[in-house]
Amino acid sequence: MKLRRGNIWQAAFHLGLSAVLLWAFLATTRVAQSQEITGGITGTVSDPSGAAVPNAKVTATNVQQGATWPTQTDASGVYNFPRLAAGQYTIKVEAKGFKTTVRPAFELQMNQVARIDVKLSVGAVTQTITVTGAPPLLQTDTMQVGLVTSGNFNVNLPLATRNFIQLTLLTPGVTTTDPSSFTNGQRTGGGGRPYVNGNREEGNDFLLDGIDNNQISDNLTSYQPSVDAIQEFDVITNNAPAQYGQFQGGVISVTLKSGTDQYHGDAFEFLRNSGLDANTWSNNWQGIPTAGLRWNTFGGTFGGPIKKGKLFFFVDYDGERLDTPASTTAYTVMTAADT
Repeated sequence: MKLRRGNIWQAAFHLGLSAVLLWAFLATTRVAQSQEITGGITGTVSDPSGAAVPNAKVTATNVQQGATWPTQTDASGVYNFPRLAAGQYTIKVEAKGFKTTVRPAFELQMNQVARIDVKLSVGAVTQTITVTGAPPLLQTDTMQVGLVTSGNFNVNLPLATRNFIQLTLLTPGVTTTDPSSFTNGQRTGGGGRPYVNGNREEGNDFLLDGIDNNQISDNLTSYQPSVDAIQEFDVITNNAPAQYGQFQGGVISVTLKSGTDQYHGDAFEFLRNSGLDANTWSNNWQGIPTAGLRWNTFGGTFGGPIKKGKLFFFVDYDGERLDTPASTTAYTVMTAADT
């Protein structure tokens, strides 16, 4: 059987197209299997007597991005937003015969299910009530235990060599036998790992935006993003939700920032230099100068809207120049007369 040249090219085109579609399917499947990097909001809408208000319109709004998500309460007055990106949100509830009620901005964390119950007041829907003095959000819908820190907290905490894994040591039940391994300048593919609740350091699971971030041979972190690019840092030490697996110690997860409706960014430079360091007692005693050290970590972030409320961009850069020159050491040896 003979194929014409046109048929050969057509067959090659279809084969290539099939390969691309197969790759896209596998990539999509991998994303679908990734861990959750979102949070949720749920609650009950009731009238002044405590009775449920069905079919009330509930709208969640992302404060930074201006994006909105509408839903309605069911027959029991319950509403649910199952998957929302971590960030600040407001909740607005509207129902016929009741005043519009607005819950002011609150912080939704990764893996959190925030319960916001709303009690409506009788009146015209054109009237608006803004809830003030609301109680703090409690984690009542999940049983996980751990630590969550925000991007602002991470940036303002002095982390030596900008290794965000040091944040795990702030969590109850987490320790290390070698603190210097977290500050030795080794980050991606190296550096220290925590012991969580007595488990081995190889028993942790590192995630980046829900994707596996474990270095294969020693279970180190495959990639450590810039601290300034981290939106939220989350450690789960006990009672992890069912979607997590392959860990005995802790689930250590980070999410990266995204753009917002406003342009924002920063620039940074962290300097460690032996010219600014005090000498050690032992070096002073032996007349040895301060050990050489020249570490520079620099970079910046920038993000903003492409289409407000719809599409955003965020970029970051982190550069490191870690130089530890050879240092002087004094030794006392036997002289010829001693031998």
